[in-house]
This record gives sequence, structure tokens and C-alpha cells, in this order.
Amino acid sequence: MSRRAPPRPELDDEDWSQDALFARPVGRRRAAIPPPIYHARLRERSAVAKARHARRTQLRQLSSVVFICLLVIAGVLLLVRLLSSVEPPPPDEGRVVNLLSPETSDSRVQRIPTTAAFIDSPFTRPVEAPPISARAALLVDMGERTVVFSKNPGERRPPASLAKLATAIVALEQAPPDTRIQVPESATGEPSVVAGLRPGDVLTLEHLLYTLLLPSANDAAATIADGIGGDAYTVAQMNDLARRLDLNNTHFANPGGQDAEDQYTTAFDLAVLAADAMDRFPLLAQIVATQIHVIPAGPANRSYSVRNLNGLLWSYEGAIGVKTGHTEEAGGNLIAAARRGPRRLMVVLLGSEDRLADAETLLDFGYRALAARG
Repeated sequence: MSRRAPPRPELDDEDWSQDALFARPVGRRRAAIPPPIYHARLRERSAVAKARHARRTQLRQLSSVVFICLLVIAGVLLLVRLLSSVEPPPPDEGRVVNLLSPETSDSRVQRIPTTAAFIDSPFTRPVEAPPISARAALLVDMGERTVVFSKNPGERRPPASLAKLATAIVALEQAPPDTRIQVPESATGEPSVVAGLRPGDVLTLEHLLYTLLLPSANDAAATIADGIGGDAYTVAQMNDLARRLDLNNTHFANPGGQDAEDQYTTAFDLAVLAADAMDRFPLLAQIVATQIHVIPAGPANRSYSVRNLNGLLWSYEGAIGVKTGHTEEAGGNLIAAARRGPRRLMVVLLGSEDRLADAETLLDFGYRALAARG
């Protein structure tokens, strides 16, 4: 039997007031309000976050330990390598070496050895040596840096004016080509070949290099040396250049190449020197390939015309330079280079009785040998 709800009392008109409505009994009990659920969600997220944070912390700690271990291992290996490479210092002989001094060519300054600029080629060794009159000679392939032919390449000989290549290199290392240099009074007293430079004339270093290398003018050598610091300083720089290029059998005594007791070189060393001049200084390669050069007159100089003494520039196909030299003691010296297609050959002759004929003989031999090799 179902329970009936008690009848609701009827209200009079006056009972429909606000207070009467609130005073009425409530027929149903209010349902209990459940607790908010987001508190539990926050507790669950907090636990997950803590777990993730713990894992990240462990990974960071492990990474730090691994990184520190790698650093320690690398440091130990580096220390072992450094200790194994240390050599005891040479005994102190009580000698002070001035690197700018020309007297240090035979000093015991320790230098790191370097690879030779040219090596023997097993493919082009001749069956019969070509007939030449030169006391020493060397024929090299400048592209492959290999020796094609040699005759006494390590014999010390006077360089004569081939030393002017070293003068030209150190001049360009000391000053830019547009440097203006005044011809000193002392230049007029230079012996042998001169260009007739007039004291007081002011020429650029580039024009002086043409005068130095084409007619091999000694007054140009004296002027350049005076402009970059004097004879002694220039000779010291030339010998420093020889040390830097590992020219162990070369020593210079003057900028012009005049015969001197302590001035000598070899065919091999001169090949390295000439290759450095041609490859490192495009201006020098341009100058030594020039047949005739005219220096125009200017406000501080008269005009000069200089002609290259290297006759191969007129007679040999592909000739590109580089320098002649001759003194009574040295005989006929010559460095000559030629290009045919991609091949560049260079020949060095010292003490030749006919340097142009010897040069042509060796260059022809070299190109035949390279063509036979393929």
C-alpha cells in the first residue's frame, strides 16, 4: 500500500508573502552534495609528475657522470700524448742566435723538417742522360712536383744573378708593389750589369722588379735593398727565406748575386726557390715572362726601357721565364720554365758553357719523356 503524501494546507491570500513561503515545510529532503572530484585528479597528476621528474633527474645525473668520465679519459690521453712527444732540450752551448743575422746559416737552430718540394719520379728516369755542358742541372715537373732529370743537384755552386729571385721575394714580403723608392747615390757604384738608374729618381717597387729581373741590373738590386732596409737587412731576410723553404745548401751574401766566398746554392735549392716565386707571387711570374718592359717618365723619374736576357722567350715554344745569371766564377747559370698544355717544366742549370742550348735539350727531353709515359 502506497503512502500518500500529506495534503498541503491551503494558504490564504495573506499567506503568499515572502516570509510565509520560506516558512513552509519542505516536502523533500535535499540530496547530499558529493565532494569535488578535481582534488583526486590533482593528486593523481602530482604523482605522475613526481615520477617523471625523478626519471629526468636520474637521466641528467647519468649523463653528467658519463660526460665527466669522457672528459677525464680525453684529458688522460692528451696528457700521455704530450708527454710522449716532449724531447729533451739541446745542450746549452752559451750561444745567442739572432734570426736576422746572416751569420746563422750554419747555426744549430732546431727546425722542424719539412717534405722536399720535389721528389724523384720512377716513371721518367732516362736510359741515357741527355748531353749537356752544365756542371749541375735539374729538370722538374712543376705540376706533379717530381724530378725528371738531375745531374749533381746537391753540388754547391755560386748562384750569380739567380740570387736576385730571393731579393725579389723578400722585397714583396716587405712592401707592396706600388711602394715608391728613391734611387740612392750608392746604386751608381754597382759593378757589372746596370740599368743606368739615375740617383734621385723615384720608381715604384714593381718597376724596379722589372729592372732587377729582366736585364738583371745590379743598380736595381741596390735600390730595392736600400728601400726595404739596407743591404744587411735584405741579406738577412734572404737567408731567413732560405731557412723557411728548407734550402739547407743555400746562403746569400749580397742582394745582387755577385761572387762571394760565403754565397752558394744548389740546383735543387734553386728549383724550390723559383717554384716558390712563380707559384706564390703572380706578379713575379708575370715579370719573368715579359720580353721588354718600358717604364714611362714621371714627375720624379725619366723613362727606362729594359729587355729580358732570357733568350728562350724568343726561341722556345711555351717559354714562360724565369732568370739568367753569369759571373766569372759561376759560369752560365739559368732557370728556365716552359708550359705546353697542362704541363709545366722547369730546368735549372749551373756552370753551363751554353745555357740556352742546355735548357732546350733538357726541356725537349722532358716533354718527350712525359709524352712517352702518357
